[in-house]
Amino acid sequence: MEDKKRLLDIISLIDKNKKVIDIGTDHGLVPLYLAKNGISKEILATDISEKSLDKLRGVLDSDTEKFIQTMVTDGFKGINKDEGQVAIIAGMGANTIIDIIEESMDFSQNLDYLILASNINTEKLRLFLVENDFEIMNDFLSFENKKYYDIIKTRFSKSKTLKLSEIYYGKDDIKNKSQILKEKLEIDRKKNLKFREDILAKSKDKKNLGRIDEKLQAIEEIENIWKLEN
Repeated sequence: MEDKKRLLDIISLIDKNKKVIDIGTDHGLVPLYLAKNGISKEILATDISEKSLDKLRGVLDSDTEKFIQTMVTDGFKGINKDEGQVAIIAGMGANTIIDIIEESMDFSQNLDYLILASNINTEKLRLFLVENDFEIMNDFLSFENKKYYDIIKTRFSKSKTLKLSEIYYGKDDIKNKSQILKEKLEIDRKKNLKFREDILAKSKDKKNLGRIDEKLQAIEEIENIWKLEN
């Protein structure tokens, strides 16, 4: 797990002795870590693919199989509600995460919390959460294999309105002035300025300009917040 920064960041948000549901578990690295390190004794590893779950089943031993159950299912379908349940939904885009929560909204609301990891369109996920009364408890970047991932811990509760900067970037990184966010802002600024220049020069379709300008505005908002705090 040494080279799995994203998974370790996810695990760091899980409280001990919770009943953990890992949606789309694939190789089951998170369930295995939780079981081997005594973090959870009730783990349900799910995947839509039987073959993917077989990868995990093939490495379970007499100790870990006491704590890890497997189930082929789509999202939360067919899983019984219980007290003390938490869920991990990682390794997929924001649109898929939204679909999973939306299709089982009652189940999602009953969870103590969800830990979500997305590397694309996370602004849509944040808006979806607050519009459906999910409080964003933690929200920060993780970097693994040359990719940035947004890690969000959320629960059904009273949500608050997000600033533009908090729609596009994690509130923890903004508050902490994290180095990883500083690097990401510089990358995003250059990329979006280039997109903007190309659209204005070469494209008749200007529909994406609004989103680009909004993201550049979010970057500027963060930098202004940091300047005021210096």
